[in-house]
Amino acid sequence: MKKYYNQWSTDKHSKENITCVDCHYAPGTKMSPKAKFKGLGQLFTYLGAGGNTVEKVAKVPDLSCTASNCHPQNEEFLNKKIKFTEKISYVHKTHFDKKIEGQSLHCDTCHQHISPNKHFEVPKVMCNLCHFKNTEFNKGRSKCVLCHQIPTAPLQKQKKEGAGEEEKPITHESLEQAKVPCQSCHYELIMGQGLIKKEGCFECHEYSSEMLKKAEDKKLMHTEHVASQSAHCLECHEPIRHREGDFLDAARMSCGGCHPDHHSYQRDLLVGAERDGVPETPSLMYSVKTTCVGCHQEEKVIKGEKVAQGTGKACAACHTPKHEGMAKEWKDKTKEGVEGSQRSGAGGP
Repeated sequence: MKKYYNQWSTDKHSKENITCVDCHYAPGTKMSPKAKFKGLGQLFTYLGAGGNTVEKVAKVPDLSCTASNCHPQNEEFLNKKIKFTEKISYVHKTHFDKKIEGQSLHCDTCHQHISPNKHFEVPKVMCNLCHFKNTEFNKGRSKCVLCHQIPTAPLQKQKKEGAGEEEKPITHESLEQAKVPCQSCHYELIMGQGLIKKEGCFECHEYSSEMLKKAEDKKLMHTEHVASQSAHCLECHEPIRHREGDFLDAARMSCGGCHPDHHSYQRDLLVGAERDGVPETPSLMYSVKTTCVGCHQEEKVIKGEKVAQGTGKACAACHTPKHEGMAKEWKDKTKEGVEGSQRSGAGGP
């Protein structure tokens, strides 16, 4: 326990003479049989690990925090603005009154042991998971103004240097009023989706197909782990990062940010989904899971841009040498059919 003791000794709880058992056991339970077995469980994991560390993490019940002589849930405490960072404040009541996907928050949902040199803290990565998972950018609980104040300084460099008043200043406030999307300048601020790490289940549970199936039941997983405080969020979810990145390259590399999906028709032809008056007709290539790069392998420069082009050589590589001419045959027949259709349409009424 030396590592944890050293962390506690520099913590504010140590300065208030709040000992380990004051937090890790709910008030009035320290001498109960359940508490004794809990302590023995930690001792056995310590001995089983060869006396190096305690593998069984000690939890902190909500009652330990909200006891009358610690952090009582009165109006003063719940509504007090606490400085979380230099620019962001935190109010407990706002969070206790909310439920994230049906689950109430606990004290140790936010207050966790993450850093090796700190015994108890609120890591920003926990805020990110609740505020950004399953949300649209700058909507609902992911709205920027929930944490950030809207800057009022002009964004134009020349206005900051004292230019004349003939030019209207552009500020974050004016952009918000004009409904200019934040992504216009702040691109790729939120990275990750907080997906479930299913392999993490088997760090605590024995592997089984039944366990994998249970992991799909969100309500069950939250009831078993969140409501009972038996696991922390990041033991199951991948983290979500919220920070500024390279705004130009992130947008430049995301084709779909500006350009329509030019290959949607090709995808539809391969999938062959049922349409109005047309039965389901998947391509033979689709049934064997051949992707675009299976055929488009030859690199060419077209209009100054490198593109991967499909050729008959790709056909022959999988099939037979005589299939090399198949691609050209398809192309010629398709062109002939399209031109014939256009001629028919031109002569119509």
